[in-house]
Amino acid sequence: MKPHLPPQIEAILPDDIVRLINSYVPHLRKEKKTLGYPCKISPNMERDLRLLQNKVLKGKSDMYLRGLDDFVLC
Repeated sequence: MKPHLPPQIEAILPDDIVRLINSYVPHLRKEKKTLGYPCKISPNMERDLRLLQNKVLKGKSDMYLRGLDDFVLC
């Protein structure tokens, strides 16, 4: 997506000039999705973590994943 000129300026200038100006405007960069710390995220990591969190672990105590607080999704 590109940013646009203000409507007041677009109304004053001819369409050809507005198109020419917009052709030089760079696209906005997408924000990269992070989990709160600077690292590369695997595209499937969030899905895999959600599957782990929702899995019912029969026979395991509540303390089974105690040390993995950093991986808990909100």
